[in-house]
Amino acid sequence: TAQAVEVTTTANANLTTDYKFRGISQTNAGPAFQGGFDAAFSNGFYIGNWNSNVSFTGATGAGLEMDFYGGYAGSFANGIGYDVGALYYFYEGAAITPGLPELNTLEVYGKLTYGGAYAKLSVAASEDYFGFQGVNSQNDQSGSTYLDLGYTFPLSDALSLTAHYGLTSFDKDMADLRPGATGTIDSYADYSIGATYAISPKYSITAAYIETDDDAQALINNDDLTDGSLVVTFSAKF
Repeated sequence: TAQAVEVTTTANANLTTDYKFRGISQTNAGPAFQGGFDAAFSNGFYIGNWNSNVSFTGATGAGLEMDFYGGYAGSFANGIGYDVGALYYFYEGAAITPGLPELNTLEVYGKLTYGGAYAKLSVAASEDYFGFQGVNSQNDQSGSTYLDLGYTFPLSDALSLTAHYGLTSFDKDMADLRPGATGTIDSYADYSIGATYAISPKYSITAAYIETDDDAQALINNDDLTDGSLVVTFSAKF
């Protein structure tokens, strides 16, 4: 007889001093309240939703980011875990201007984990890629990638250290927006190092220093959004 598929649902909520996505502030260096839910099925499939307030310079109108995702996760016999899926980023209220790329973005991803280490690659499946437009008004950024590498080192049952490196690579070169610059950029990197303390099984607090390289500043031309800073996040799981 077929075995019934069981479902485990969880919810999460965060309060953070700054919502930094791939090293760049999404809240104009201000705080964010975030939350979502996940449903994990016993056969390995999962779906979920995550939300955060956002505030972009340039009057895009977006005030809320809503992420919808689903995938399949499992592990090999040698202890290596895997996770494949798709994630759609939807920006509620974002202005849509004819001829310009939208903020809304679809990515597909694959992730491998082993012990405290992970490697994840996300690839843009939509032409729109977070509103980025290449030089010469090239809107199609499908195929752009984000490489995410990280490691968690537990110091005790409650305290752990984390390190992360990320590399965004654009399918079409981007203009260097720094004053007087004439070149282009094809990628930028972000880094973070932090510590997480589990107050209880449900509650934790994380402090992380998040930084980007100079190419991020060339991409955005706004030091407030790309400068390195300490971000403190209080998290709850239910």
